[in-house]
Amino acid sequence: MRKGAFSLAAALLAAGAVISVGCGGSDHGSFQQGAGDASTGGSSGTGTGGRSSGGAAATGGASSGGHTASGGASTGGGGTVGSGGALADGGPDGSVGGSGGTTGSGGDTGTGGTTGSGGDTGTGGTTGSGGDTGTGGTTGSGGDTGTGGTVGSGGMDAGAGAGGTSASGGSTGAGGADASVGGSGGVVVGGGPDASADAGTYTAMIDRGAYLVRHVALCGGCHTASSGAELGGNPAFKGGALPAPNLTNDMATGLGSWSDQQIVDAFRTGVDDGGRHLDKAMPYWLFHNMSDADAFSIVAFLRSLPVVSAMKGDAALGSSNPDATHVDPITGFPDTTLPSTDPNYAAAQTGKYLLSGAARCVTCHSPSSGGLPVQSFFSGSAPTSSTQIFPPNITPDSTGLGPNDAGPGWTASDVATALLLGKDKNGVALCGSMPSGSKGYGGLTDADAFAIGVYVTTIPPVSHPQAAPSLEPACP
Repeated sequence: MRKGAFSLAAALLAAGAVISVGCGGSDHGSFQQGAGDASTGGSSGTGTGGRSSGGAAATGGASSGGHTASGGASTGGGGTVGSGGALADGGPDGSVGGSGGTTGSGGDTGTGGTTGSGGDTGTGGTTGSGGDTGTGGTTGSGGDTGTGGTVGSGGMDAGAGAGGTSASGGSTGAGGADASVGGSGGVVVGGGPDASADAGTYTAMIDRGAYLVRHVALCGGCHTASSGAELGGNPAFKGGALPAPNLTNDMATGLGSWSDQQIVDAFRTGVDDGGRHLDKAMPYWLFHNMSDADAFSIVAFLRSLPVVSAMKGDAALGSSNPDATHVDPITGFPDTTLPSTDPNYAAAQTGKYLLSGAARCVTCHSPSSGGLPVQSFFSGSAPTSSTQIFPPNITPDSTGLGPNDAGPGWTASDVATALLLGKDKNGVALCGSMPSGSKGYGGLTDADAFAIGVYVTTIPPVSHPQAAPSLEPACP
């Protein structure tokens, strides 16, 4: 069935408040992106090493890195191992750190266990790095990790996002620049489009998709009618000239007959199930940069919505939208100037991924041509009159968010506050056209809001005096 042109993008951003002196706003600088609890360590099989003379093994020397060295504690026949040290909280990139997990009390050995070639287990011997456990100590089934220790909330290139679990072969988080892990949660779809997944994995996908749709891409701004069902279609979009289609799983008027891959192709390549090109109002030219994991998580969420029927006259809503001219994906998003060794580098990478693949900040906060951003990304869109509310320069230039004669510049935490609470760094409310706070971005995780702040305050500055925040008039 041919379906109508997509418009999954949400309301255009237009940061509207006066941005001036001060350093107010809540401090999100201490946001952590890790903090995953370890599982109970899983069972490790008994090794063949570690000669005992019938006595009790050493009573648990401190481990230098969490769990015992690979191979697990070796015991004689029938000995039990300790419960393993708990991992410390993770770092900003979601990786697990900590240097103090202690082993359990060791457990009594059985009688007569002889070592491999690893030497005696003397009293007080330490385990962990350097403490050999004898060759040949086997771990049960590869050392199961119990039910999977949860990992942190959205680091890049390392741990999974919040909600991603690590069981054996555990799933990683969804998103991240260059298809690495990022965002706060989600899981990779093991088999790609239409792949089956276990219940826990699929639930995590739905949650990740809901987060992206409701709080990052803001799809409801176009696809939900006033007082209508969520994403059930909007006949009044573009004044009724380009109805936004029904995205629920209805077979006749929604996406029920589409494959997962067809849905992903529609919002990432701009081609519907019948081969028709979608209007550029559907920002496939931006969503093209979205990771597979996030794209299929969005599909999982759309499949989970209550099914509604959406008709316009005798046809499915949007089915009569005309074939549009295809536009190329936008590329060339600026990179952070932070070195890779900086503690906030991973956050900046997460911020870049979110703004280049889902959130549409670049659409409003950049010079444009034909409705598409074309140059000097994030340098603002100059107003045509002194009374016009406009999206200002949000690069760290003196004509943007950077320090100038009027006072200090914005911090990453200031930007996070603006997104989450809808207030600038001086506590002044942002104008209504900016979808912050309860209008959308207020649902961002603290980590993602801070990551966006880190990114826009560390990209190369662009001078654009005509779009300086200081020119912004008071909100009407």
